[in-house]
Amino acid sequence: MQTLERLAERVAYWTGICVIVLVAAFTLVVSVSVLLRYGFSLGIDWSEELSRYLMIWMGFLGASLALRNGAHVGVDMVRRALPRSIRRLVILTGSATCLGFFVVVAYQGIHLVGMVWPQPSLVLPVSMSWPYLAIPLGAILMIIQLVPITIREWRTGTFAHVSEAEERLT
Repeated sequence: MQTLERLAERVAYWTGICVIVLVAAFTLVVSVSVLLRYGFSLGIDWSEELSRYLMIWMGFLGASLALRNGAHVGVDMVRRALPRSIRRLVILTGSATCLGFFVVVAYQGIHLVGMVWPQPSLVLPVSMSWPYLAIPLGAILMIIQLVPITIREWRTGTFAHVSEAEERLT
């Protein structure tokens, strides 16, 4: 378990670095594009497409960080109203369902990347597989984050998305 926790922590660290770089690149591309367009009446043909692809990557990579930090949308009111034993079962069922969904998304995403490999981007000189690669990679990163959380929930009954104060109240 410690190995999985360390792996997830390490992956989250590097994912965070990548997201920071993507946000910086996105900000730079959009800022320069706006400055050139409205300041000098010049346009960059590829800025809109590149910024769209950067935003896609930010979303899929950032989703794994949000999962790790318990920032995804949840129905806390319903969870808190349940007795502790049923709450544990509901949370574990939800985690297992999410895990299954991420496995399907990763598998289908890899298949999709293979299908679009020969297709070129409209403006950028890259294959469309690069933007689509964010789908399976994001799903794999979410699996890496979810597995240790689910194991910890199963073994200890402490839930990643439930605060200590809330646990004491139940």
